[in-house]
Amino acid sequence: MKTYEKSDIIFKWRLVQYRSPNGRLAITDWRKTLPIGTPRADLDTFLRDMAKRDKWDYPVIDNLRGEPYKGFTELRWKSCKVQHRIFGYELGAYEYLMLVGCTHKENYDPPGALETLIDRYKQIQRGEASYVEYQLTTNG
Repeated sequence: MKTYEKSDIIFKWRLVQYRSPNGRLAITDWRKTLPIGTPRADLDTFLRDMAKRDKWDYPVIDNLRGEPYKGFTELRWKSCKVQHRIFGYELGAYEYLMLVGCTHKENYDPPGALETLIDRYKQIQRGEASYVEYQLTTNG
């Protein structure tokens, strides 16, 4: 895996990810659980494309439903006939905090992904956890 370093590509969005109190990285670690090959490549491509977009619209982003999730969104893409999601929210202009990665068929996998979203958000608000820039990657 290499950091994406092409100088002719301009990223409008800064993607950041949850960092646990013990240093675990939410999206980097979740990416490692995806099967090697197409699912990981699709995630990498999706996030690079999202970072380049001027505006994010449905269907690639949608609001989460229900009162506890007000203000949270999900990034959405399909890979190998499976819906993939990253839950998070906009920190500011062109800055998105990714808190949880999961798949969605009939239920979220891992189970409890929505509860994890809220827990991680609260940890950041209390200063118990932080976030760091997500390193966009290429395959090669």
